[in-house]
Parts: sequence; C-alpha cells; structure tokens
Amino acid sequence: MGKKTKPLPPKVKRMERAGRIASARIWLASYSGKNVLRGYCAHFGVDWRCAAVELKTLGVDLDPAYLAQRERTEAEQSRKRIEQKQKQQADSDQHWHPYTDPLSAYVAGDVEALHDLEQRQ
Repeated sequence: MGKKTKPLPPKVKRMERAGRIASARIWLASYSGKNVLRGYCAHFGVDWRCAAVELKTLGVDLDPAYLAQRERTEAEQSRKRIEQKQKQQADSDQHWHPYTDPLSAYVAGDVEALHDLEQRQ
C-alpha cells in the first residue's frame, strides 16, 4: 500500500503576488464584509502587511491610523511573547531543590539534586 497524498490547499492561498492581484480585482467587486484588509488576509492567506501593500496597489484606501494601530498591537504582542518566554526560562533555571552546593546534596543523599548541581558547575 502506497503513501497517501494530502490534498493541496485552495488555489487562492497558493498564488504569488501577480496572481493574487489579478484575482483580487474580481474578489473586491463581490466582497461585502466590513474590513477589507482582514477579508483579504483570510481569503488569500497573507499577512496584513502584504495585504495592505497589495490593496494599495489595487487602489483601495486604507486608514493610516488603522495601519499604525495594527503595527503597535503587533509590536506589543511580540514584546509580551518575548517577556513570557524569558519568564518561563527564568522559572526553569531556578533551582528546584534546597541545596546550594554538591556536598550538602551528597550528605542528604539526594542523587537528583547532586546531579543537577554538578551539571550547573
């Protein structure tokens, strides 16, 4: 029995920029949603910056304040992700045992703590 192949994603999500722009002219005429940027991102599977550039190419007016807000929000989310990762790293780096040197761990008979302390030196 051969290996099964997975079906390809929708064609609009596999297009390059020239194809998306050509297809977007027809898509824009039939789009009825509130937020054209979000709809473009979802329909063509691109990020919002790429969608903004391509929509400007097509002549769609996008609010500069909205784009600036999107930029600030993304920067804030990125900063929060980095802080969260650093916090998790700091928590994992903390000693999980009460011993500060290998001798006290050896005397107490805690082999796991002894191994951990020797690895940290």
